[in-house]
Amino acid sequence: MIDHAWLQVSYMAQIIVACLLFMIPVAKRRRFPARFASCTIVLLMIAYMFGAAVTVPDNLLLAILYWPAFAVICLPAVALCLQAGLSEVLYCTICANATQHAANECYLALSIALGHTTPDLPTLLNGLLTTVIYIAIYGAFFIMFARKLAVHGHYRVNRNDLFPMACILLFVWVLGVLCHDDVSLHGVVYHISDALCCFYIMWAQRSNHDKAELQRELDGVRYTLLQQQKQYTVSQETIDIINRKCHDLKHQIRTLQTMQESPERDAYFAEAERAIMIYDTRIDTGNKALNTVLMEKGLYCQSHDIQLTCMPSGDSLDFMQVADIYALFGNALDNAINATMELNDPSKRVINVRFSSQGNLMLIQIQNYHQRRLRFRNGLPITTHQDATRHGFGMKSMLHTVEQYGGTMQVDDTDSVFTLRILLPKNPESSTG
Repeated sequence: MIDHAWLQVSYMAQIIVACLLFMIPVAKRRRFPARFASCTIVLLMIAYMFGAAVTVPDNLLLAILYWPAFAVICLPAVALCLQAGLSEVLYCTICANATQHAANECYLALSIALGHTTPDLPTLLNGLLTTVIYIAIYGAFFIMFARKLAVHGHYRVNRNDLFPMACILLFVWVLGVLCHDDVSLHGVVYHISDALCCFYIMWAQRSNHDKAELQRELDGVRYTLLQQQKQYTVSQETIDIINRKCHDLKHQIRTLQTMQESPERDAYFAEAERAIMIYDTRIDTGNKALNTVLMEKGLYCQSHDIQLTCMPSGDSLDFMQVADIYALFGNALDNAINATMELNDPSKRVINVRFSSQGNLMLIQIQNYHQRRLRFRNGLPITTHQDATRHGFGMKSMLHTVEQYGGTMQVDDTDSVFTLRILLPKNPESSTG
């Protein structure tokens, strides 16, 4: 009786487990364990009663509709468990059924290949074979697809993909019905083809997902570059105005100093001139855009008790576009400033910028202390901001800019000292040609 009951509900149990795999990475409703357990009990009871009342029809059309009926029954259960819309519920259910079907077809193919002409017989060997294959296939699909397709607790569903996915899945269901009783070599080929079709469904989704993520990152980098180009224009105008005002104020103060003499007046004007000199400090690197960036960041550092030192090499960055200079150094210094701001030790609130040249190459090195534990991916540090959808494009934007000029960028984190090294050819056209 137990074996008989298991045969009735085994298919539904396999789908339920597959659905769970694709529900794990996404946002769930409150009291998910209780919801899932209740839905599981109800679905297994329905499957048992359905299987007991309706056997697999001999009619081909009815037989084809028999198995998808189990998947349709799962839709309300998935909707009750997930914080998701209809498209995401459909997507999750289709992916789960593709996973179950791939595992089942692999089991049938291997069972026939091993000489078991009655793979549905619930023997101990078949039970062990089923368990091993399902764990392997389910585990692989969870690692390769379920975890990778979920982004911030949701599947980014393209509604145009749902219909083709459902059609391919229905097609493999048809093949499964047609070749279920075929225990010849052709049957093995049919089952393997079915499993590959299911794998293709998921692989296509993974590929589309990766392309969409890359496009999103590229859009983010382009947006960052555009915003920094606008910021450069505003900063350049602001600094020019400040320099003119400071220059005029210095002359006005010196004129006032010659009018009347008193110690108090001299002390007042001396203090005022020292304050103005903060904004009249000029850094000459041979490039106006770089001067603007360093002066803007230098003013910010000075007002926040951060020491910014710069050692120019005398070589110009005129081979780079103005917007690229501002984007590259603006991002690099912003990252260094943000890390340094978290330090309480005044001796470590230091940022060092150094330029050096050798032949046709220019080396740019920026160093700063930090206190966070950094994690790296593809050679770049992962953003430490909680909202990764709005941050994390800075380093990628810098790498994109450097590679445009045929250069390389490396980062190093040793003894709480973050070092950024950028190597640029002074003649990008000749180096990339």
